[in-house]
Amino acid sequence: MRHIPRLAALITAIVLTFSGSGLWARDYPSDDSGRDQVGIDLDEIRERGFIEIGVYEDFPPYSWRDETGALVGVDVDLAGLIAEGLGVDLRLLDLPADEDVDKDLRNYIWRGHYMGRRIVNVLMRVPYNRELDYRNELAALTGRYSQERLSIAYRVAAFPDEPPFPGSFRIHPVGVEDHRLADFYLTGLPGVPPNIRRRRSLDDLFEMLRNGEVVAVMGLRAQLEHHVGDEPDFAVESGPLPGLGIGTWPVGVATAFYTARMLSYEVDDILTAAVADGRVEAIYATHGLTWDAPGR
Repeated sequence: MRHIPRLAALITAIVLTFSGSGLWARDYPSDDSGRDQVGIDLDEIRERGFIEIGVYEDFPPYSWRDETGALVGVDVDLAGLIAEGLGVDLRLLDLPADEDVDKDLRNYIWRGHYMGRRIVNVLMRVPYNRELDYRNELAALTGRYSQERLSIAYRVAAFPDEPPFPGSFRIHPVGVEDHRLADFYLTGLPGVPPNIRRRRSLDDLFEMLRNGEVVAVMGLRAQLEHHVGDEPDFAVESGPLPGLGIGTWPVGVATAFYTARMLSYEVDDILTAAVADGRVEAIYATHGLTWDAPGR
């Protein structure tokens, strides 16, 4: 199970351009158009009758393929709200995450991938902060619909009096995904590093939790809640994380800045209304997840 990688690096890619019809960006790179010419706007989406929305592949509970091969998850349901609000059909693409969000925005929103993957009209689950927004001037970050939060899943019997907090892991072993935020955070706490157990996926970490190799797993709250489910032996704690500068952040969507400005406004209105009237919270609840308002 993968989360959006964070380590930054620079690679060269070539700009996509429109196809002859003017409705599609080509599936392959091209040198013959400016980088702000990629993508289509709202009128063209409505004229053709469908919108292409990208979700991250193998990323439960947000987006993944079930046993039948169908895409399911929170972001899949939210993409349906967007298409319904625009009055068009939905076409979903599950996309692999690159090394960081900046590359995902370049690959899937405003430039295109050198391997020829198609750009999308909207990319789901894009974290929002001002710095990310400023340095990605060709992507419009909008439509904030939830708040992501770093939390702790734990074995209840190991903490009978009160839930664990980061200092608890000076004594107890804790599992984290290798090179993720929880790993970086706990590695910087005095006395904790010897008790950190690193694995590549949450599947492996929860197997360790269930067989007693660790008493807790730290990661994104929704992912932890998805793994815990209704098991009474485990719980999720979202208390304070001393010393962590950013332990919670809003998430929304991205569109192309120049070619899809009206689309970004419409999508923002749709998601803002769905947050206000409770539809977004209801989608999270359907998947057994806690929802926090994203703020504006």
